[in-house]
Amino acid sequence: MRFLFQSKLILLFSIGLFFLACQNDTGNSATVKITAAETDIAKNLIQGSFDELWAGLDSTKIENYHTDDFYILENGAYWTNQEIRDFMKAAIKAGDPPTRKNRMEYIHIEKQGTAISIAYNNYGTFFRQDSLIGQAQWLESALAIPTTEGWRLRMMHSTFIPQGTPQ
Repeated sequence: MRFLFQSKLILLFSIGLFFLACQNDTGNSATVKITAAETDIAKNLIQGSFDELWAGLDSTKIENYHTDDFYILENGAYWTNQEIRDFMKAAIKAGDPPTRKNRMEYIHIEKQGTAISIAYNNYGTFFRQDSLIGQAQWLESALAIPTTEGWRLRMMHSTFIPQGTPQ
């Protein structure tokens, strides 16, 4: 009899936990409706950062796109604004950097509280003079936040996608 009571008690407790786990916690849900203007801001931050920073190798414009404590996680590496500056300076010093064209394919843009999360495919095409020398793709995500200077990227995550990888 005692075993039967304990089994029922465990069953009721398990059912209760199941229902609690399935509850939609709307009180803490930070997803809010994103405006068309905010979506454009997010896309312009991403496109501009790649066009002016990574393609243009212009480290003087980092503050236009990144927060002071910005970082990128890319294929196991942690890059800060200073590492990005150092990379750009080295690329320019090496001479004759290729021309880079960037194309983004946005997968998902949503607002979480006051921040905007962005997921996208980044396609880079590289030229030297008029010759195509390479193409690359990265699957990336970023977080944009409002600052006193306007919207800035707080962080990015980037995964290189080898050519021929199924999508």
